[in-house]
Amino acid sequence: MAEEDGFVIHTRARFGFVAPAGSSDDPRVRWITQYLPGEVARELFVARDAGAGEQQQTVILARALGHAYFREWGRRAHGLHIAFSDIEFADFSI
Repeated sequence: MAEEDGFVIHTRARFGFVAPAGSSDDPRVRWITQYLPGEVARELFVARDAGAGEQQQTVILARALGHAYFREWGRRAHGLHIAFSDIEFADFSI
């Protein structure tokens, strides 16, 4: 189901940024609730089935959250890369 319809991630974690000069990259803890499309669920399941660990799956989620939440699906903050760490929790729902 998540692979078709996507899912919602609700997380509290530290987010930092790698961005062009002149922007703030200081990491800080944020609460984020964000819909992510089915292609992200598929990527996570493929990685899991291939033996990917938590760190590799976190990279997939960071890239997806960067695109959806911080870059607003490509409408702003082009070139911004997200660091997603110190995850206090991550809940997923479909």
